[in-house]
Amino acid sequence: MVELLMMDGDVLKDTAKFQIAMELVGEKRKAKVEKMVKEESKRLSLSAGLLLRYAFSTMNEISLYDKIKITEKGMPYLPNHEYFFSLSHSGRFAICSFSHEPIGCDIEKMRAKIPKVAKIFSPEEEQIFFRLDEANKKEFFFQLWTRKESVTKWMGKGIAYPFDSFSVMDGLRNRNIIVIESKKLFLKSLQMEDYMISLCNERGNFPQEIKKINWDILTEN
Repeated sequence: MVELLMMDGDVLKDTAKFQIAMELVGEKRKAKVEKMVKEESKRLSLSAGLLLRYAFSTMNEISLYDKIKITEKGMPYLPNHEYFFSLSHSGRFAICSFSHEPIGCDIEKMRAKIPKVAKIFSPEEEQIFFRLDEANKKEFFFQLWTRKESVTKWMGKGIAYPFDSFSVMDGLRNRNIIVIESKKLFLKSLQMEDYMISLCNERGNFPQEIKKINWDILTEN
């Protein structure tokens, strides 16, 4: 079982819905949101929490939501590993991948101006990137970035892991299988409008679709 859930965070621009979400997501995420300055960041963090809570409710395991712990690197997890999940957000959208096995996901809005990210490319990827024309650089960059994020989230290390130490691209093509720290990992990327999404796990049993979850469903339980 692998689910990929998505929510449009702009629904929380409604003050009443924002307050309902704050009560639903639990004290830990509520405290995290309260520390944030940007309203967009608050909405996206709340959206991620709502999606994760919904995922547990669909498994009739809503009580596990309150047992989530946070690693030293800020990654949420369940101590007894009953389920595995990964959260990400960018632009308007938050996503949640949810599985019985370790999973990593990432979403990025493909902005016109490519961000300056230090040491994201392996040596081979860097050579390819700088040979591309401007029209092709954006898609290459965001595929590479989200795929590497998904791998390091699967590892439980996030951006602390050196992105330039491994490759996820084979020339201009995606590598759908990589080996890192003696582990064989499968990768999948998909594009939705101007967003790039990537997933990583050990089996390659990825969902065929993104489930867009609306506000009414999120607040039923």
